[in-house]
Amino acid sequence: MRPDTIVEAAEARLLQALRALGGRERAEQEKRYQKSRWEHWGVPLPGMDVAIKEMLGDLTQQRALELCRRLWREPVWDLKIVAGRILARKSIEPDAGVWRFVTERLADLDGWAVADNLASVASRCLIEDPGRLDAVEAWIENPHLWTRRAALVFTLPWAKEKRDPERMLGWAVLLAEDRQWFIQKAVGWWLRELSKRDSKRVRRFLKDHGEKLTGVAGARR
Repeated sequence: MRPDTIVEAAEARLLQALRALGGRERAEQEKRYQKSRWEHWGVPLPGMDVAIKEMLGDLTQQRALELCRRLWREPVWDLKIVAGRILARKSIEPDAGVWRFVTERLADLDGWAVADNLASVASRCLIEDPGRLDAVEAWIENPHLWTRRAALVFTLPWAKEKRDPERMLGWAVLLAEDRQWFIQKAVGWWLRELSKRDSKRVRRFLKDHGEKLTGVAGARR
């Protein structure tokens, strides 16, 4: 098979499996809940993962990436979720091509579910090459809500694990003044994760900047 034919065949198998797993009632409920502009098929997440595992076979990294590009181009919410889950698999290296896929699709994000699903692969890319954080830093001034939010959500490993959180805390200071509900939630989420390993640092942050936060920053979303 030619490379494009291999990708086309994988896409056809995957789409057939996903459509079979979807449900109208779930699709309608998800679309209302997500306030999504896209079409919904109502495929449960476990079903997506099974379909990915069974239908993709041993696609090379480049073919998997091309498949994800094709899936993302479709105006279907479930397929954007599937694209993120494919790239988050351990067999996918978080290289420059994958990082480019993530950054080029930030403008498409219009809700927390697709954004958070993409966060898994984005975080792997940032851990692989922390130099990419220079690009992320610019996101905090982006007029697009979900790009600003991604600056914190994609860098959650720096809150959860033994990495220096100071750079992201500086971003949180700036974003604390952002009145958008989802930004306040993201700041609270980041601080809460950091408090699990460094509660003193979080208390210091709240002492210095807590008055900028709204009450909603105390919950995850």
